[in-house]
Amino acid sequence: MEKYLKNNFEVDPKRPSEEALKKWRSAVWLVKNPRRRFRMVADLAKRSEAERKRRKIQEKIRIALYVQKAALHFIDGLIL
Repeated sequence: MEKYLKNNFEVDPKRPSEEALKKWRSAVWLVKNPRRRFRMVADLAKRSEAERKRRKIQEKIRIALYVQKAALHFIDGLIL
């Protein structure tokens, strides 16, 4: 049954790649009402900004963990 569904009912992913969105936008550039043109498509600028912020936060957390680990090693060295 799964094989039949995969072969006959292909569903697009919920979060398409950025390249696919750019390709779609270039295909529908002629739509009259610009507000409605990209209403159902993610804002690529906001998506890239959110990704940049997420990476920045991840980097800060990673640095904090390294600092904590180094401090614990330092304290262990003083006790011995």
